[in-house]
Formats: sequence, structure tokens, C-alpha cells
Amino acid sequence: MTNNSQNVRRGLGLLAVAGVAVLALHAAPALGQTISPPRPQSPGDAPVLSNIGIAILVVGAIVGATVIPSKRGHQD
Repeated sequence: MTNNSQNVRRGLGLLAVAGVAVLALHAAPALGQTISPPRPQSPGDAPVLSNIGIAILVVGAIVGATVIPSKRGHQD
């Protein structure tokens, strides 16, 4: 082997060792962590006033649409 290829292999080896060291340093704190499942919470109160308001608007729109006179009175 030539001197240049030895330097390339040595550089790749050092790069691999450095990569493993960086991964080990970053993974060490994560190994000590425990993951706990989320705790269920009770649902809040339903928004009664806004539900009633939306229901009144929907019923009002339906009634308003049915009371609009049609323009076909002379064809009947």
C-alpha cells in the first residue's frame, strides 16, 4: 500500500471512532429516561350557551328559508 491510502484508511478509522463517541455521548442521557403513559383527564363542562345559540341559528335559518315566498305564484 502506498502512504496516501494508509492515511485515508487511518482518517476513516478516526472518523468512525469519533462518530461512535459522539453517538455514545448523546445516547447516554436518553438511556436513563423512562417514558410514562399519559394520564387521562376528566372532560370539561360542555359549552351550553354556545350550543343553544348555534341550535337557535340553525333552526332560524331553516324557518327563514321556508318562509321566503316563491316567485312562481302565477304558474300554479
